[in-house]
Amino acid sequence: MPTETTLAVPVPVEPVRTDPASRFGAPQAFTAVSFPVLGGALHVAGVPLQDIFVLLGGCGALGAAAVVAVGGGRRRAAALAGAVLRAAAGK
Repeated sequence: MPTETTLAVPVPVEPVRTDPASRFGAPQAFTAVSFPVLGGALHVAGVPLQDIFVLLGGCGALGAAAVVAVGGGRRRAAALAGAVLRAAAGK
């Protein structure tokens, strides 16, 4: 009596996606170096310190908002907005 053999059909397996680990790269280094250099240059040019802090704080807030917008997520945006409001209120 002949026996039948069945072939197993491989089931496609989806690859597991893992996000690459965050690391300190050129964009972070540029920001970390450029903010103090810009602040120093403005101070040497005679700009009052309060104006320098407002300018650099605004630049940092815009950068953080861009990261949140690109990264997505309502929770992050809400957390950023809350932090900005608390900082503005002095709490």
